[in-house]
Amino acid sequence: MNKQKNKLFALLMLLLTCLTIPACAAPHPTDWPKADTQSRPWSRWWWMGSAVDEESLTASLSQYAQAGIGGVEICPIYGVKGYEEHFVDFLSPRWVSLLEHTMTESDRLGIGVDCTAGTGWPFGGPMVTKDIASSGVVLKRYEFIDGKLDGALPTDKEKLQCLVAVSSDGRRIDITDKIKNDQLFWIPPQGTWTLYAAAVKDGVQKVKRPAPGGEGYVLDPYSVSAIDTYLGAFDKAFEKYNAPMPRSFFHDSFEYYGANWTTDFFDQFKARRGYDLREHIEALFGDGPEDIVARVMCDYHATINDLHEDYLKRWNHWCRAKGSLSRNQAHGAPGNLIDLYAASDIPETEIFRRTDEAQIPMMKLSSSSAHLKGSTLASAESFTWLKEHYQASLADLKNATDFLFLTGVNHIFFHGIPYSPQQAPWPGWQFYASVNFGPGGGVWHGLPDYNAYVTRCQSILQSGAADNDILLYMPIYDFWQKKDKLHMTFTLHNQHEWLYPSAFYHAAMTLWEKGYTYDAVTDQFLAQTSYQDGDIVINGVHYNQIIIPCCDAMPVATMQKLIELTEKGATILFQDKIPVDVPGFGNLDKRKADLLKLIEKIAPPQDTQPLKLAPGQRQPAFLKAKLGKGAIISADLETLLKQVNIPRESAMDAGIRFERRRSEHGYDYFLVNRSSNAFDGWMILGKPAQSAVLMDPLLDNRTGWAALRQHNNAAQVYLQLQPGQSVILRTMTDQKAPKGPQWQYTQTAGSPATIEGIFSVEFIDGIPKRPQNYKTKTLTSWTDRDDKEAKRFFGTARYTITFDVPNQKADGWILDLGRVCQSARIKLNGEYMGGLWSEPFRLPITQTLKAKGNMLEIEVTNLAANLIRDLDQRNVNWKYFYDINVVNIDYKPFDASGWPLFDSGLLGPIQLDPQKKVVPGGISEHGGIVMSK
Repeated sequence: MNKQKNKLFALLMLLLTCLTIPACAAPHPTDWPKADTQSRPWSRWWWMGSAVDEESLTASLSQYAQAGIGGVEICPIYGVKGYEEHFVDFLSPRWVSLLEHTMTESDRLGIGVDCTAGTGWPFGGPMVTKDIASSGVVLKRYEFIDGKLDGALPTDKEKLQCLVAVSSDGRRIDITDKIKNDQLFWIPPQGTWTLYAAAVKDGVQKVKRPAPGGEGYVLDPYSVSAIDTYLGAFDKAFEKYNAPMPRSFFHDSFEYYGANWTTDFFDQFKARRGYDLREHIEALFGDGPEDIVARVMCDYHATINDLHEDYLKRWNHWCRAKGSLSRNQAHGAPGNLIDLYAASDIPETEIFRRTDEAQIPMMKLSSSSAHLKGSTLASAESFTWLKEHYQASLADLKNATDFLFLTGVNHIFFHGIPYSPQQAPWPGWQFYASVNFGPGGGVWHGLPDYNAYVTRCQSILQSGAADNDILLYMPIYDFWQKKDKLHMTFTLHNQHEWLYPSAFYHAAMTLWEKGYTYDAVTDQFLAQTSYQDGDIVINGVHYNQIIIPCCDAMPVATMQKLIELTEKGATILFQDKIPVDVPGFGNLDKRKADLLKLIEKIAPPQDTQPLKLAPGQRQPAFLKAKLGKGAIISADLETLLKQVNIPRESAMDAGIRFERRRSEHGYDYFLVNRSSNAFDGWMILGKPAQSAVLMDPLLDNRTGWAALRQHNNAAQVYLQLQPGQSVILRTMTDQKAPKGPQWQYTQTAGSPATIEGIFSVEFIDGIPKRPQNYKTKTLTSWTDRDDKEAKRFFGTARYTITFDVPNQKADGWILDLGRVCQSARIKLNGEYMGGLWSEPFRLPITQTLKAKGNMLEIEVTNLAANLIRDLDQRNVNWKYFYDINVVNIDYKPFDASGWPLFDSGLLGPIQLDPQKKVVPGGISEHGGIVMSK
């Protein structure tokens, strides 16, 4: 009984933490929120062969916590050759005891733990028998020629579900019961007959990259009863479990390959769509009138979507019952991704190689679902194959991290860290895909500085609530209602096929590029909206407008909801046209009539006749119809945006990208300059502000009240951002800035002075062997030296030089390191200044410089690529893993022996950039407010 109470209490606390209460609350606008487990970055943690032991688990968790990692996600996976005797079967008593140890130690160390609900991916294993395994439909078409079929009937392995004969004149006969012993006992009536067979092939996939004890068939992702059976194996394994449960259980991206059917699909279809699919089975083959085929296909997709959503909801219910949350990657599924993301507590997207802004609409589907639910966290599997193994730098990570933050992500998961026993030689155990964030992965030395950056950003991005102005309708039925292939998956990798050509995508990109904020919304979520005090509200989240991108079909219930909102005062914007068709085939005539009856309520303001449009009929280029207290406007998107007062952020015009959230005092912005040009000037804000604070997330001590003015009825803040630089902007709508630390604005006061002289270079830490120390006047890569150890060295060198203050007038100085390969930590006169690990490699000097003899120490750590190159050139066996072993970015066997040497160390030039303090015009020196209008 006490155990049950503890579970319920743990669940309550988790729900309060993740779904309602902001992760961090700042005591003062100029202070960073206190870091906690949730605001720090997390990492996938591959248990290779589950060959883990208590001592190494504790040691690893301690290392991760000390490096600033907030939590790990246990993912059991394939093993390591030579360690077979240490393998532990998944869900065995020994495996469960190792999980207990992990949870107990993580609780002691203050680090969180999630766990995959399976091994490898997706769900599956030995508990999955063929009758609950994923299955695919086998469609076969036959012609009767001279009284004989022109092909073989489905075999026993392809379980026949229906066989329908259709004549050329439209007669149809269900002859499923005429099959016996794989033979057809049926004589066709007179005429030309085509037979359509639908059979099921089960067990179409085995678990990918399984761990020992996790091998087996993949689960049917469209069956609630199947997942109940599957989860029963976990219930049994956890019967005597005696430790905290994982914070959440995880479901990886939809990679149920070939799964497009379930054994009771015909019954499910009839119950959900209102007609028997067998009566239109030929539509699945693409046969028949194009409109009917497209409508039946749409109903097939809608049914598959519903079944998978029910599957995820049942899994979510199980997680909650265990006192945990659920975390799910919906992408890849053949369904409405927003609703599928929303079926879990924490929706998760991912980036795979690319970080270009063309992917913004896809990435925002996940964060939109979190915002629509009014929940806090939107996570991301981060940096999968960002670059080749050991070639990704912390600077590369920052660019990708900033991109994720711009999409609404606020909960980073590294991909990832392979568990590696303490005694394993470098580079330790490896996962087949990069980037490795573990101690042997190549970025570990500078990772604490990077983690601190992520933590500061996420402490802001997890506080408050999302603040997007527009609900952008995703017309899923336009994606589904096509005479197209039966199996339609919406993945990251095929966006060019399904997403990029759509009107939804082009509307989303237009809004993004023009600085309008939006969340994508579905029919299911629109049904939950209300109109309150001039806003469209859903689950406590407020929006300004609803935009319907150009679409052909809309459910009657959705149109009804839009009209209801309009009658109460909302303005609904339709791009180009108002849809006058309904999706799907069932009860078609009545639904069409109901939709057109609703549309008849919409009329131009000077027209006494209601708008009556038949499908395909052109509408006016511009239509504005009053309806109750609100209006419906139809026009091109640019015209629509001019018709209503939707705030936009003009920062986008200058190449500054942003994510904005609402706080109790005003608004929080994450800003990053993704252009190639520096920005130095006033930036107009889309939201009102009376005062503002700037915070540099690279440093814990650089915050201050910003210059802010009111100009042309808009708040403006003064910004100085170098290319690649990011900053947090916090605005207050209800208070002037009190006295306190001011953000320091500076401008170049003259030509930079190069620090020249003799640099002492000392190799202080690294492998396999430290190169010879040296002195040099010229900064070049240490791989250029005539020292074989320097060419393969992976580690840190300290550059030391003394310098005098340049003989020129300056209020202060910026230290510019020039080119750094790849990260640096800096001391000046024995005092630590900070770490630099991404562009721009510039740091304000806050210490007082001596006129003579200032000592500058710069510790630079390189990438591990040169050492990996050396291992492969010497044929050292470090790739000793089962399954896929280690592959390169193109999934070919990995071989670094032909790589060129990568520049390493401090390449400079190192310069002191003289600065003069500036006060942007009209700013009060006490309070950071521009007094003039």
